Amino acid sequence: MIRLILALCLTTFSARADEPLLYLHGQPRQGEMLFAFATPKARVSLNGVEITPRKDGWFVVGIGRNDTGDLTFTVKRHGKTVEKTFKIQPRDWKIQRIDGLPDNKVNPSPEESARIEKEFLATADARAKKVKMQLPLCFQMPAKGRISSIYGSQRILNGEEKSPHNALDIAAATGTPVFAPADAKVLLAYDEMFLTGKTILLAHGQKVTTSYSHLSKLDVETGDKVKKGQKIGEIGSTGRATGPHLHWVVMWRDKRVDPAVFIKNSKAFCE
Repeated sequence: MIRLILALCLTTFSARADEPLLYLHGQPRQGEMLFAFATPKARVSLNGVEITPRKDGWFVVGIGRNDTGDLTFTVKRHGKTVEKTFKIQPRDWKIQRIDGLPDNKVNPSPEESARIEKEFLATADARAKKVKMQLPLCFQMPAKGRISSIYGSQRILNGEEKSPHNALDIAAATGTPVFAPADAKVLLAYDEMFLTGKTILLAHGQKVTTSYSHLSKLDVETGDKVKKGQKIGEIGSTGRATGPHLHWVVMWRDKRVDPAVFIKNSKAFCE
């Protein structure tokens, strides 16, 4: 499907060589990772912030769970400008209740809160590193198992309302292998974080990152380069967890997006 659309885009581009093009694959709604195509070598920006597409014109844009308002894309080439605006569509979110967590995992002590802050900053610093690689467009699920918690749920932990669940949880037995969903560089391989336990952070290019938490084993180190399908760790229950599962986060810049929708949109590029 995508090959056909791309062929049509390029045919149109050839017929109107002086007119820039823009095509979106996906819906402009909360939690979405849009795959977009612009005329190759065009200058592209979103709401005034520049985006650098792949050489073939493809790029991605993430929309956060609570984002509202408009997405205004501007594509410029050879003195011609095309501007398109899309309104972010809202989604309904489920409520998820989880009981039985240790009290300090829900309401950490001052010392534990300081540790959490330190680990958060370490992750943010790693995610901010510049990685020069072309973003793959075809991603696969990182592990096999049961989807135990979906993206976007409003979480109530031990009866207390907490931050939404901006990830996808995959429940499976401890030791179940976790694989890189696409080529990447390991930004961080952390042995034991307070909340997320053994954690891996991957960069895939174009400021797309994915993270893997609560692991029982790490098979990579910070700085490693990994290929799609390569084993990077094993599912576990380290950190704040009630049972063995993979907590999988997908981000574009500072936007956490829905991993399930991301994989769904990506499949069009795996054909």
